Amino acid sequence: MHGKAIGQRILMGGALVAATAVCMTGTANAATTTCFSQSFSDGAKTVPGTGGGHVTRAITLQRANNTWDDWVYRGRKNVCARDSNGCPYSWEDSVTKTVNWSVGGGTSLGNASSPTGKWLNVVLPLTVGYQKTTEVSKSTTIGVNAKPGQTAQQVMIAVRRWTQGNYAGGWVRTNRGCQNGTTYEWNGNARFGNWTRNVFVEDKVGWALNGRI
Repeated sequence: MHGKAIGQRILMGGALVAATAVCMTGTANAATTTCFSQSFSDGAKTVPGTGGGHVTRAITLQRANNTWDDWVYRGRKNVCARDSNGCPYSWEDSVTKTVNWSVGGGTSLGNASSPTGKWLNVVLPLTVGYQKTTEVSKSTTIGVNAKPGQTAQQVMIAVRRWTQGNYAGGWVRTNRGCQNGTTYEWNGNARFGNWTRNVFVEDKVGWALNGRI
């Protein structure tokens, strides 16, 4: 095979949306109303749902049209002599790299913000790719013919796409007091905060010639 040789396989695609459940304190006055103390709500305008049928969800709103290459492995560079007739190279050994499903980006709590940032640890596990990993692997022999003067290098790439979203579903603070604090009402459509991540789309494995796939 002449020129670059790329072995490509799609592992998974799209966004991962998950929910988690933790213990929630507070006294429920009705199915959609509860009384939160100041110490529990931490003064947030919106308190994420954490169980009992009231669960906050991570919503994907936007994905970039273009992807970008995250180079997760670079082998030794092979330089083909300029006075040669070309150089055939073969990558025979197996390599596997474990990479994070999502990298970079950030998380903002919006109306779930509070003096201690208490609710960040509740919404983080909901966000696409949280603590999820995948493997980029190469097991078959891949060859390439470099032209005189070209540099050939073995590479493994995690292709990523910038993704943005927010959170849906939460206990919304009212102006009504209650015995132990403030009344909150459940709104499954309430939107708050935002998140961005660079999410894994697929992998590319092969040779880069002069630093380009």
